[in-house]
Amino acid sequence: MGIFIKGETRALHTDEEMQLLVSTLPGFVGVDSAEYTGVEAIKNSDVFTAVMMIASDLAKMRIQVTNSGIHDPTDKLETLFNVRPNKAYNGYIFKLTVFANALLTKNGYIEIVRSPQGEPLELYHLKTSRMALKQKAGSTELYYEYTTIDANNKEKKRNIPFDNVVDVKPYSLNGTDGISILASLTEDLDTQKYSKKFFANFFKNGTQAGGLLTMKGSKLSKDAREKLRDEWQKSNSGQAQAGKVLILDETMDYKQLEVDTEILKLINTSQHSTAQVAKVFGIPLHRFGIVTSNMSLEQSNLDYLYNTLSPYMEAVIAELNFKLIAPAYDGLKSFRFDTESFKMADSSTYINNLKTQVDTGLLSLDEARKKLGQEPIPGGFGAKHRVSLNYVAIDKVDEYQNVTSTDNRLLSEGGETNE
Repeated sequence: MGIFIKGETRALHTDEEMQLLVSTLPGFVGVDSAEYTGVEAIKNSDVFTAVMMIASDLAKMRIQVTNSGIHDPTDKLETLFNVRPNKAYNGYIFKLTVFANALLTKNGYIEIVRSPQGEPLELYHLKTSRMALKQKAGSTELYYEYTTIDANNKEKKRNIPFDNVVDVKPYSLNGTDGISILASLTEDLDTQKYSKKFFANFFKNGTQAGGLLTMKGSKLSKDAREKLRDEWQKSNSGQAQAGKVLILDETMDYKQLEVDTEILKLINTSQHSTAQVAKVFGIPLHRFGIVTSNMSLEQSNLDYLYNTLSPYMEAVIAELNFKLIAPAYDGLKSFRFDTESFKMADSSTYINNLKTQVDTGLLSLDEARKKLGQEPIPGGFGAKHRVSLNYVAIDKVDEYQNVTSTDNRLLSEGGETNE
C-alpha cells in the first residue's frame, strides 16, 4: 500500500484513546461552543432540509479510488469510506456526519488512524468545536490539538499530526479556516423565526392579537398591573377560551386590538427566507418546491449534480487527495464520487443509455449486465466489445475511399471487381 505512505505514522490508539474517540461519536452534539450555531440552525426547517439534502446525497454516493483514471474496486480505502470506517458506525452515517458538520460548522474533521507502516486502518469523525490547528514554536510544522472530556468531566488534550486529519472545508478565504455558510443567513433566519413565532402566538391565543384592559377610578402599581395582566391572560387566552363570553364589572373596560389580516397573509405566504437559504447553499428553488421546473427529471438531476453538488464534491476530493495520496502518486492515484445514480432518471432511460454504450463499444455486454446486477454471460462471450461494421479506423479512411472509388468505376464500365 505504498500509495498511503504520506505523512507521519503512528501506532494504533490505546484503549483509553479508543474510549475517548467513541465518546465523541456520532452526531452534532459536540457543536457546543458559542462560535458554532449548527445545533440552533437545524431547528430551522429550511436549514435542516438544505443541509440534510446535500449531506445525504453526498453520503449515498460511493467514494471510489482510481488508478490512472481507471476505477480500482479492490482498494481498501473504498471499504473504509463506504462500508466500515471503524467499529462504531457504518460508512453512510460516517459520511453523513462529516458532510453535515462541514455545512453547519465550517469544517468536517476526519482522523486517520494508521498502522506503523502508515496504512490507513480506521477513520473517525472529530467534533469541530474541540479541534484547533496549531503551529509548533520556532517551526512551520502544523498539527491539530483535540480536546476530549473524560469520565470525571476533565479536559484532556492530545496532538494529532497534520497529515492524519482530513479537513473538509466547503469554503475558505485563507486555506486553513472554513467560512460559515450560516453567517450570511443570520438576518433571514431571525426574520423567519420571529414571524413564525408571531403567527403561532396568534393562534395560540385563540386568534386574538391582544387587547387593552382599563381599570376605572383606580391607580395600580406596576406589580399590581403585571399581576392583573397575568391573571387576565390566564383566564381569557388560549384556544380553550376562544369564543367565550367575557364578564366585566363597572370598574373594567376592555378594548380588543385588531391585526391587519394582510400582515398575517404576508407572514403565512412569504417564501423569502426559504429562497435565501436555498440560494446560499446553491440549491435550485424547484428542489424546495418554490418554483415549478420545466426540466425533465433527468435534466433536473444533472442540474443539481453539476451546479449544486459538484463544488462540495470537489472540496472533499481535493482534501482526500492531499492527505491520502503520496506526492509520488499525484496524477496517478485519485479519489472520485460515483455519480451514476444521478445520471439515470428512470429504469428505461438507464437501460437505453447502457444499450448505447454497448452498441458504441464503450461497454461490453458483461459490463452492462454487471451494472444491472446480472451475472456474466457463460463462456466469456459477453466479455468482448461490440463495434459497428460501419465504422473504420481513421488511418484506413484514404485506403477505403480509394478502393471504393475503383470498385464503383469498374462497375460503371461493366467490369467486375476483384473479390
